[in-house]
Amino acid sequence: MTRARLATLVGIAVALAAAACRPPEARESNDFERMRRQQRYNPYDRSAFFPNGAVMQAPPTHTIAHDGSLDATGQPASPAFLTGRAAGAFVAQPPVAVDDSLLGAGARQFAISCALCHGAGGFGGGPIAPNLVEKRPPSLRSALVTALPAGQLFAVITDGFGAMPPYGWQLPPAQRWAVVAYVRSLGSRPASNDTRVDSTTAAYLHLVDSLHAAHALPGHIPPPPRGAR
Repeated sequence: MTRARLATLVGIAVALAAAACRPPEARESNDFERMRRQQRYNPYDRSAFFPNGAVMQAPPTHTIAHDGSLDATGQPASPAFLTGRAAGAFVAQPPVAVDDSLLGAGARQFAISCALCHGAGGFGGGPIAPNLVEKRPPSLRSALVTALPAGQLFAVITDGFGAMPPYGWQLPPAQRWAVVAYVRSLGSRPASNDTRVDSTTAAYLHLVDSLHAAHALPGHIPPPPRGAR
């Protein structure tokens, strides 16, 4: 290796080391400035790239919107599909075909978004339930919940209720209806170890809360029994 080449490599290494030694704030500021000044279009600008000279282009033909404006079949969605209401009232049944595929999708999303509070079986004994002292997650198998029309369950998932956050921003309508269908099927699903743990924990928390209400327990809540964890 020639001296000139060696000197060049040493210079590059020194420059890289100096750049890496800059304070993080300086690096972030410089990176942000480069992003801000990069070549880009603003909405409603003109563009020489597209034949019609406009920056904002219509979606390609036959693309499917992801904003919930289409139903599960790709057709324009009805108000019942988007809101859970028809003629100002909650719909009694999901406005989608309830089959094994839909229930499977609902089960997966329920495990992600709902089971932590409501429990794997919907009894209300999920892993977070012991920490929710002020307001326990309700059982989704109770007579009150099972009597609700499907559209009202959809609205609760969409807008949230009490301590439950809204999921309308996260789940498109088709996924919310899948969860509704799955929740309405909980009573007919076979028991598993997870659902038994959920049921045991929910019963234990209900007992503890009842004793607290009767002032029969100290202020703290004892942990659930080992089999209910």
